[in-house]
Amino acid sequence: MKSKSLVKLPMKQTVKLETLEKFAAIPEEFKKSGLISKDFKAGVVVDKSGSPRYFIFDTSSLWDLLCTADTKFEENVSAKEYVFHNPLGWLIDAIEARLPINPKLALRLKKGIEEAKKLGLVPFEKIKHELGLS
Repeated sequence: MKSKSLVKLPMKQTVKLETLEKFAAIPEEFKKSGLISKDFKAGVVVDKSGSPRYFIFDTSSLWDLLCTADTKFEENVSAKEYVFHNPLGWLIDAIEARLPINPKLALRLKKGIEEAKKLGLVPFEKIKHELGLS
């Protein structure tokens, strides 16, 4: 099966790939927030005149950028507006639904379940069922 390219890069117009930091500095408040990782990797493909043609992010860097922008949006709008009028949040949800489960998170969840069993904690679903609430 032949895959189709989403973007055809016009090589005659494409001159070089710049780091995002060289092209446009990331705001200090984003860096200080801790939401953008130190491993942030992004680039800009520029044409002969230095104009941006394409922006390139690795998955983690794009995720950091989207989540940081979403957090700033959440701080500045009502809860209702954040839930119902947040296209960035919808994009994050769509991407998140397709990302593989982080192996470290899966391991932490597994250890947490084992710990809960050792402590004799009872799941809410079982309590609801026994009380006839489900």
